[in-house]
Amino acid sequence: MPLPTHTTTPVPPTPVGIRDIALRLTMSFAPHARRVEQTRRAAGALLRQGDMGDEAVETVQLLISEIVTNAVVHGGGDRVRFSLSYDRPDTVRIEVDDRSPARVAVRRAGVDEESGRGMFLVAALARSWGRRGTRTWCTVAVNTPREARTT
Repeated sequence: MPLPTHTTTPVPPTPVGIRDIALRLTMSFAPHARRVEQTRRAAGALLRQGDMGDEAVETVQLLISEIVTNAVVHGGGDRVRFSLSYDRPDTVRIEVDDRSPARVAVRRAGVDEESGRGMFLVAALARSWGRRGTRTWCTVAVNTPREARTT
């Protein structure tokens, strides 16, 4: 299976400091279950470069897992396109294009069901979320960077 294509674009800090940094990650890959964890890890590594707090990174990674899993399992194309952007000071945007025109819905899975909670978690943890065409997106409010908490 070919490796996913991806790009990362850290924008260097201006003389004002690290708070002015913008981070971007884009990936395109064939829908496969192992891509979920690879996407999670790549996004986590990039966000930690931006000095984001661990709790915020873990929340973003959880939402990535849920949305990318939906794309891999229910998508309609031969590629999944993922993008993440973090423009200081407080918002991460996640977008996943699965080429499926199907509507995405929040549902309440039964206690005994092993799946079906993904979009429920996205709706609960994201600042906002939606679907435009074949793209599912969400924004995540993130906490103050570690450097600001220690000063």
